[in-house]
Amino acid sequence: VVPDDNTVYYFAGIDKARFKRPVEPGDTLTLCVELDRMKAGIFKFKAKALVQDELAVEAELMCTMRTIA
Repeated sequence: VVPDDNTVYYFAGIDKARFKRPVEPGDTLTLCVELDRMKAGIFKFKAKALVQDELAVEAELMCTMRTIA
C-alpha cells in the first residue's frame, strides 16, 4: 500500500506497552518501527523507542487506513 493524498491513517490502539526506563527532557528518542502484519485495512506494527541505544519502551501499535473522497 502506497500513501497518497486521498488516504488518511488513524491511530487505532496500543497493546503490550512496556516502559523500561524514564525519558527526560533533552533525551533524544529514536523510534524503530516495523510492519508486523496488514489485514483488511488494519496495520499492526512492532515498535521500540531507544534513548542512546538503551530500550525505553516497546509496544504493538495499530492503525487503520481510510480513503477520503
